[in-house]
Amino acid sequence: MKNNEFIKLLSEMSKCQCCTNLKEKALVNFYCDEMCKNIPSIWTDWFKRLDSKIMIIGQDWGPFSDMEKLYKRYMSGESYDDIVDSEKSLTKKNLFKFLKMSNSKCDFSKIYITNAIMCARMGNTYRGDNINLKYSTISCSKYLKEQINIVKPKVILTLGYFPLLSISKIFNFEINDSLTKQIEDFPIIEFSECVIIPAFHPVAQVKTEKQLEQYRKIWRYL
Repeated sequence: MKNNEFIKLLSEMSKCQCCTNLKEKALVNFYCDEMCKNIPSIWTDWFKRLDSKIMIIGQDWGPFSDMEKLYKRYMSGESYDDIVDSEKSLTKKNLFKFLKMSNSKCDFSKIYITNAIMCARMGNTYRGDNINLKYSTISCSKYLKEQINIVKPKVILTLGYFPLLSISKIFNFEINDSLTKQIEDFPIIEFSECVIIPAFHPVAQVKTEKQLEQYRKIWRYL
């Protein structure tokens, strides 16, 4: 049932052109699972993670050109493991680190990881001016809501301001303009169906111990 719902959602997302003008350039990745071929990252073995109790939401996938390069490398026959290792940006490396430091028994394969913005950035960089973060976050919130409805996580960890903005629209609550202030005042937001834990972006200039305070809360609610 979840697989069918997710296939339908991926189909809807692949047709959306609200935020970019990629047109015939579908979002591509190098996962072997054909059902995931339109979505772009090492995290997106989603069909194996639809029963996850933890959902982590990042900001966006980065530039389309990066995804296209990874896909071409996979199609050329390069080792899957080598490609995965090379795709671990500082963001991904720090996320691994914080999860492992917060719980040494953390099983990454059982965490559903996605982004608030489901389309690619135009151009070749991660510059903030090649995507309208607020507009895209709000436009894509309907797709994030559907992912939450399908997975039904017990804990949602948001990485940075825009994922939290999307969640606030989905669950209908107000947030502070300052992420630091939001985390200080509301380090945990509880609903009957799940707990939301706002966290800093993994590469934010925030001390490790301060980052870990939020990650440790994940395990208290499982």
